[in-house]
Amino acid sequence: MPDLPPATHADLVFIGAGPKATGILLALAATEGAGDGLRIHLIDPYPAGAGRIWRTAQSPHLWMNSRTEDITIFPDADASLGRSPITGPTLHEWIHDEGRERLHAAGLGEEAERLDSQSFASRRVHGHYLEWAFDTALERLAADVRIHRTLAEAVVRLPAGRGFRVVTSEGEAIEAEVVVSAQGHLDMDPLDSDLDLERAASTGLYYQRPGFTADLDFSAIPPGADVLTRGFGLAFIDLMVMVTQGRGGEFFECEDRLRYHASGREPVLWVGSSRGVSYSPKLGYSRADLPGAPGVELRYLAAEQLKESAVHAGDGTIDFRTVIGPLAELELTYAHYDHVLWKRNLKGRGSGGGDPVLEQIDAVAAGILTDPDSGDRQLKAGRVRIAAAAAGLLDDPADLFDLGAIDRPLDDLRCDHLGAGEDAVRSYIEDHLERSADIDHSADLAVFEALVKTYVAIRLLVRSGRGGPEDRTAFVEGSFHSLFSYIGSGPPPIRVRQILALHEAGLVRFLGPGLRVDATEQGFRATSSAHPDSRIFTYLVEARLAKQSAARAVDPALASLAHAGAILLEGAGEGDSEVAGEGAGSGTGSRASEAAKHAKLRTDAHGHALDEAGRAQPDLFLLGPAVSGATAEAFTRPHTDAPVFKDNERIASALLDSLAAAARTGAGTRDREQLLAG
Repeated sequence: MPDLPPATHADLVFIGAGPKATGILLALAATEGAGDGLRIHLIDPYPAGAGRIWRTAQSPHLWMNSRTEDITIFPDADASLGRSPITGPTLHEWIHDEGRERLHAAGLGEEAERLDSQSFASRRVHGHYLEWAFDTALERLAADVRIHRTLAEAVVRLPAGRGFRVVTSEGEAIEAEVVVSAQGHLDMDPLDSDLDLERAASTGLYYQRPGFTADLDFSAIPPGADVLTRGFGLAFIDLMVMVTQGRGGEFFECEDRLRYHASGREPVLWVGSSRGVSYSPKLGYSRADLPGAPGVELRYLAAEQLKESAVHAGDGTIDFRTVIGPLAELELTYAHYDHVLWKRNLKGRGSGGGDPVLEQIDAVAAGILTDPDSGDRQLKAGRVRIAAAAAGLLDDPADLFDLGAIDRPLDDLRCDHLGAGEDAVRSYIEDHLERSADIDHSADLAVFEALVKTYVAIRLLVRSGRGGPEDRTAFVEGSFHSLFSYIGSGPPPIRVRQILALHEAGLVRFLGPGLRVDATEQGFRATSSAHPDSRIFTYLVEARLAKQSAARAVDPALASLAHAGAILLEGAGEGDSEVAGEGAGSGTGSRASEAAKHAKLRTDAHGHALDEAGRAQPDLFLLGPAVSGATAEAFTRPHTDAPVFKDNERIASALLDSLAAAARTGAGTRDREQLLAG
């Protein structure tokens, strides 16, 4: 390492100053006196508070996918926390109160005045909200804070064995008692499949690997070009608006339909994916529109239920394929039918006064909890019994629940040619958009709420070590995360209307489900499972984010920690520094095994990083999507007592413990013992 200037001293260093760091700072500020004499340095090349994704300097065409009333970074006053929280406004409240002057000064006043509680704000507006929340956290914490708009290049443990020296890309050196890596989504080294396509692109084709749409340059795609687009989720929508509205086109209402006036500079996006359809649009109603509707609570994946069952293996793990997956489906099934029976006034229609559908669901779940080894088989048989019981009570086939059909609606689609396949995709999207706005099908809201609670419960199981890395990769962040994103993280309804308008204008074409892409001498060949036609493309864009993996992360700070054996990847045995060392950001991820390529970092329950020997390090914290079982989100829906706030408080308490320990050993600069009782 080159000679460095004398180090600046700090108690606490955050690598990453985005929304997650803001949430932790707000939780720290909830402890009275926590900031007294505390020296904090935050290192991030992007704006503090907003971070990379929500930075205010980005296209106005990129929006949030949640309504302004459904977004807050502040806990509710009655949140179930150990300390009285620092509370604050939702995004909607802030826009029309504390944020009004700020947004007008930033040139966003016209947009702000148009936004109501049901609107979907631009990411720029949300970035200003997050920056304001960050400023609020610093004001309430009243610590000595310095922000470095740069990268953390290296994190090296100090010779004394406690604390670290953090070196920035500008040559600054900061010695700190405690370091927190609170970064969001990281750039990834490409997978072998990405490299194969990039090699094909070197022969005169165009290939854009997975990435953050706001950071990508699509100017090399000429007007009128046919572009193969793999992925039909939120990243596709970002791409779609960047090359349509972003190139001067306009949407307009005409006779109750949304239409598009082209600028002539747009390419033609040929989109396909495994499902072949866009993500489910946000529902057009809320629980407030359903007075008296039954609440949604977990019945089978609640911690107490699992603890009392026979699902745990000898090593304490739970099989996700035979136990967690089936129980998750039953949670959604119960929520759906409980709501449908209430809405249709069919509660208690069984011969004994009970609900035969719900009783069947409970019986299947009880069988799985008693005999978990046969869980997948019991679920298959149970689906038949549940469907038969429901069909005997419900007249409308649309009231029946089939998770497989919801998740993969066009898997069985077979057409003679591409045109017929396009018609089927368009028809499904239109029907799904109509249903999402129809409160008569409000059981979809109950399923959504059950899905959110189930997702949180499963992530807690991962964090507690109840599932191995293979289960996490294949199920939690594979099939189940895909289902969650498809149902729960869909776009605003207007975005789906825009897809249909662009299709009508000939600028978005539907390739269909079961998309397969192969590189040939002629170009990128796209085929679908729905029809026999194939097409060859010169341009290919991966409309998706790279799956987060510490093993392939391009991050010099994590790479330096890996090199020193200070972090541990999933699947690495104690003392197995070779796997961990070849991980985080070393650029050698392609040499690792397939399982290792998707490995994440391991921590204990307090967020302390485990070193290569599996020992917790109380002065090093790891947070974010690259950490196994971490709570990745930083903001959430208000009035839900969201787990993210408990997570922030848990981390803040552990940080205060670590700072107090440093003070006891003489490494710290002040006595924080009194804070631990707060």
